[in-house]
Amino acid sequence: MTKAGQSTITITKNLAAPAANTASAAGLLKILVAAQATGSAVQWADASVSAEAGASKSKQPYWVTLSDTQAKIYDANAVVRYLYRIWALPQEERFSIEQLLEWEEKTLCGIPTDKEVETVVSSAEPKIAAIRAKGDSSSVSAIDAVLFGSMYYALSNAKNNTLSTYPALQKWYSQLVSSEAVVSVLPVYSANVVSVLVRAEATAENRKVNGSVALDLNPSGIVLPKEGEKNVLITSALPYVNNVPHLGNIIGSTLSADVFARYSRARGNNTLYICGTDEYGTTTEIKAFEENLTCQELCDKYHTLHKDVYDWFNLSFDYFGRTTTEKQTEIVQSIFLKCYENGFISEDITEQPFCETCNRFLADRFVEGTCPKCGYEDARGDQCDGCGGVYNATELINPRCKIDNSTPVVRNSKHLFLDLDKLQPRCEEFIHKASSDGVWSANGLAITNNWLKKGMQPRCITRDLKWGVPIPLDGFDKKVFYVWFDACIGYPSITANYTDQWEKWWKNPDNVKLYQFMGKDNVPFHTIIFPSTEIATGDEWTLLHHISSCEYLNYESGKFSKSRGVGVFGNN
Repeated sequence: MTKAGQSTITITKNLAAPAANTASAAGLLKILVAAQATGSAVQWADASVSAEAGASKSKQPYWVTLSDTQAKIYDANAVVRYLYRIWALPQEERFSIEQLLEWEEKTLCGIPTDKEVETVVSSAEPKIAAIRAKGDSSSVSAIDAVLFGSMYYALSNAKNNTLSTYPALQKWYSQLVSSEAVVSVLPVYSANVVSVLVRAEATAENRKVNGSVALDLNPSGIVLPKEGEKNVLITSALPYVNNVPHLGNIIGSTLSADVFARYSRARGNNTLYICGTDEYGTTTEIKAFEENLTCQELCDKYHTLHKDVYDWFNLSFDYFGRTTTEKQTEIVQSIFLKCYENGFISEDITEQPFCETCNRFLADRFVEGTCPKCGYEDARGDQCDGCGGVYNATELINPRCKIDNSTPVVRNSKHLFLDLDKLQPRCEEFIHKASSDGVWSANGLAITNNWLKKGMQPRCITRDLKWGVPIPLDGFDKKVFYVWFDACIGYPSITANYTDQWEKWWKNPDNVKLYQFMGKDNVPFHTIIFPSTEIATGDEWTLLHHISSCEYLNYESGKFSKSRGVGVFGNN
């Protein structure tokens, strides 16, 4: 029987049961605990036999239908709000609960992996202590239900010595896990989720691969080009360090390059496979601002996370580095000065968005708006995720500052440009030969030719930022290099951190073939801007031989997006 004034909800099972370490499983536990604590009745239905079967195209493992309105709810926290009638509480109490729910959604929802238990408990400890100090510890509140659902998988697998460091959290968890509301629903919860399978560490013995394909590389051996042999240099597009890599990144650049590297080694080719995290630029400043960290702290955190994900996939990098190094600064500035001395750098005044609230020029990733080419409403300041178009930030329609959402004004700022127009003839000559000899992917060649047909224009290579490679010219001390000028230089600088003899790979065009793997949005930077920069130095660089550029991996009819949290991620 449903108690007077309380609810009946129907949980409709759709698709397969969620894994216990997913946000969907955490949401199910939140709902079951909240329903039991509020005396609400729970009914179950199966979408495959229910009258609702054709009524929803949801790809969620379940949804909740309210008995009084027949409304369908897909968000677990919304169901908890409904069951506890949070909207009817006094304003101050309601506001306090909503603040905690918002914190949970931003901080805990979708976390906890085995490696992040410490992160979970350390962030939750002060919140739990404050909650228990104010509330009735004998009852299960809405916040209790939500936090318990979010943290159950992590805490149930945590070691005792981990929890003992956080007494408020340990006491709260012990009380809840033994409460009637939780004890009675855990069997129901367990019956409707699937256990997490622990993957064995990949070894040569338990993987069904050709024994001659390198799995364990010799970390003490430095691979250098050899005269008279086929020397293959392979790079994966350097992933931005501002977030967790997703499946699109892995399939598009690292996994595909890894397969080719293994194949090349198995063929007996002298092979070097290089990758690393791209750590400078606006995206890092934004993420550091959001997480209240310094840029270096953020880079250190996510570099380790990226490395852990790629290690889990057992990717066979010879060296996985990063761009925030002295070698990066040294090589970027050297390349720039040679371009400058050779007459391929010019100065100009540009119009830039300026946020009067923040009192700063807004670099590309600090401004968003509507794409001037396709109308995509969430376009970034330098490139559209909808159509892949590249433009200036001042061309955005209805621009907004990403920090405070205010409308920026346009002001003038002096910048440096790489004169691509002067380099187009030599760049076209390189593209014609390399795309033919190296058999470029169809989309890579099409994107490159489209740039050439429009005519290569001078490209701004500086930004009004603090986090980046300093510009070694007087009058530009408050600016840094644009990330897409220095990012590709990360390939040789990462190699330089691997071996002081890096030029044997990167300045050896007669004996080394360069193979580069990436998503299609990175193509023009690798086929036009980076090769043009190399040509402008006058040095004999190992230019691109073959490019493998994949299409976007879609997620429920939309693009994977690391910056927007859309997709399947490496720590899921």
